Amino acid sequence: MELQYIIYIAPAILIVLLYVVWNLLRKVERLEDEIEKSDKQIESIYSKISESYQKMKDADRLGSFESDDESGFIWNQIKSILDDLKNEYNIDA
Repeated sequence: MELQYIIYIAPAILIVLLYVVWNLLRKVERLEDEIEKSDKQIESIYSKISESYQKMKDADRLGSFESDDESGFIWNQIKSILDDLKNEYNIDA
């Protein structure tokens, strides 16, 4: 009689466990896709920050913006913001 219960319970437990594994695998794959998407977005942001920083340095190659009082203040603020962003999203480090 006990063997008969085991014959019915074992397949039911196996089916439940297979469903749990399948469900967890599906969730892990979805999370991996989201991580890959986030990585691409961070790399895109980093490249835009680097490009903006380089263009800003190229525009002020003679230092005329930094030396001016009014535009120099704004120039330095933009430069410090780009420095902060570059340090925060530094992928190379």
